[in-house]
Amino acid sequence: MIRSYNKLNKNLYLKLFIRHYSNYSNNIVFKHAIKIYSDPLNQRNLIRTENSGKIGIYSWVNKINGKFYVGSGDPLYLRISDYYQNWYILFRSSLYIVKAISNYGMKNFSLVILEYSDSKNLIICEQKWIDFLKPEYNIKLIANNSKGYKHTVKNVEKIRKISISRKHIKVEQVMNHSDKDNPFCGNYTKSLNLIKAITTKRDKSSIFGIEVEITDLETKITTVYKSIRKAAKTINSDIKTILRREKSQIYKGINTPYRGRYLIFIKR
Repeated sequence: MIRSYNKLNKNLYLKLFIRHYSNYSNNIVFKHAIKIYSDPLNQRNLIRTENSGKIGIYSWVNKINGKFYVGSGDPLYLRISDYYQNWYILFRSSLYIVKAISNYGMKNFSLVILEYSDSKNLIICEQKWIDFLKPEYNIKLIANNSKGYKHTVKNVEKIRKISISRKHIKVEQVMNHSDKDNPFCGNYTKSLNLIKAITTKRDKSSIFGIEVEITDLETKITTVYKSIRKAAKTINSDIKTILRREKSQIYKGINTPYRGRYLIFIKR
């Protein structure tokens, strides 16, 4: 009797499991994936390691209802990392995929890499996958580049208010601190005015950072920039990408041209 009971429970469990995950396992996205991260919430370091410095097409797949979203990233990991940021969830809440991740939780999504590409062909590749898969979470079925995205006036005002609120909370915490040796302790208004006075008198001359040497393989011109920020802006990139490339040079001995065009060397 015990043996038959256990067998019955096992069969029932298998039927429920198959019924619950049938849509998930048979999803068309997984059939065309080159990489699948079934637990992106806890696999962020792996996702970063395997996709940093790459350009490509990704998809978020809802494990519960099988619906999915297709997007692109240049660089890929920086785009994916947006979904881990609270500010992005807050200010892009109008997007279906952001709403879904917020409602269901990232633990109920899988992250899929569909294809690696390059900057030139990225939008073409994304459109190809959108046309083929017809993702339910995509508001528009037309691929577009998120680079150069500008917040609406309403969102800019929200960000400004949050920023001001954070500054005042931080200063107020300092004012209420019990340390008697703290010159800002005990008087919020007086201390705030003191901080403003110090900020006003601050020397605003630009301070150069770490030099970056960039060689444009197309023009054969080498330029040295006085900071990583300036170098990144010139080649339409970002600070994190350049720093990651430095790590590849140090630990892996790899220095491939960025986007097939720029050789980057950081002078420390």
